[in-house]
Amino acid sequence: MGIEVVVDGALGPQSIAAVQAAFETAGGYLIDAYGIARRNYYLRLADRRPASRKYARTRAGKKGGWIRRAEEFIAPQYHLSQSQFNKRDALWA
Repeated sequence: MGIEVVVDGALGPQSIAAVQAAFETAGGYLIDAYGIARRNYYLRLADRRPASRKYARTRAGKKGGWIRRAEEFIAPQYHLSQSQFNKRDALWA
């Protein structure tokens, strides 16, 4: 977003100001991007670690807790439909 921040490994006033500026510019898009990134992180984690799939998908094949909670943040139009989710988690079979 073009906001300059010195990377020093700490979350301080400069980082907070950058987040506030980004939110003023992007608003809801920033929240949607965060939720989508979070959902995708959980899906990639389940891709790599079969033991984690129980958190991403229920026994009935529905979205698990990880995915449902990540999608709570985002606008409904960005939620995965059940068929999209089924197509995505078919990689785990």
